[in-house]
Amino acid sequence: MSGQLPQKKSALGARPRRSRPAAADAIPSGKENGKRGTISDEEIYREIYNAIVENRLPPGSKLGQDELGDIFGVSKTRVRPVLHLLAQQKIVVIEPMRGAFVAHPSVEEARAVNSARQILEEGVVRVAVRKASPRHIEGLRENVAEEQAARLRNDTGWAHTLTGHFHCKLAEITGNAVIVDLVRELISRDSLVVALYQKPTAVGCSLTGHTELIDTIASGDEEAAAACMRKHLQEVVESLDLDAEKGKSGQLRTAFRHLRDPE
Repeated sequence: MSGQLPQKKSALGARPRRSRPAAADAIPSGKENGKRGTISDEEIYREIYNAIVENRLPPGSKLGQDELGDIFGVSKTRVRPVLHLLAQQKIVVIEPMRGAFVAHPSVEEARAVNSARQILEEGVVRVAVRKASPRHIEGLRENVAEEQAARLRNDTGWAHTLTGHFHCKLAEITGNAVIVDLVRELISRDSLVVALYQKPTAVGCSLTGHTELIDTIASGDEEAAAACMRKHLQEVVESLDLDAEKGKSGQLRTAFRHLRDPE
């Protein structure tokens, strides 16, 4: 998930253009005329990526190439490399003779992803304390304000995406592109964990937790910021029900209905 939050309208409808993961750069830029206009391979990638991380396509959902091609008005040969890139990012799995599915993380993987986030993001926040500028702090506060607005209008998918953007913005402060990519991948994988295991009344990352992180970074207290990050990610674990495996599935056309029914 990218830290950028452009609001340009999609070529396919009025839904805001949301995250543009850096990995989208690996997608060819070819275009073709479909039933709904011209769409780039990058836009196909972004639409599928956002549908997954916003939980419009829950873990285990079938990603049929023919149906996706029909939805986007392109041939399935355009869809195939997009699914392979998402598989490289561990948020899609491709099974021989069965096709592509949204990844379905196990309880063990859920715990491992959070553990990896705690190790990596504690280091991130320590560097952020040393390197954050007033502009960085302002950007983080704007992200929190936008997430709060999304929650107030019950746009839970976009609110969840903004939660990921917050952590990616923190990683970007380090100035280390490798760390940014690692955090982005972990955030994407964690979004599947949250979609599958979050308790019904939980919200995952809290706005209060994000605000506290910003305040400790702005204060220049590295130890306090590190402790705040540990507490924040532990709260994410506590918001999950990891007692049993669960399964969900989603409908492709429902996930992408905004493409045919512009707001």
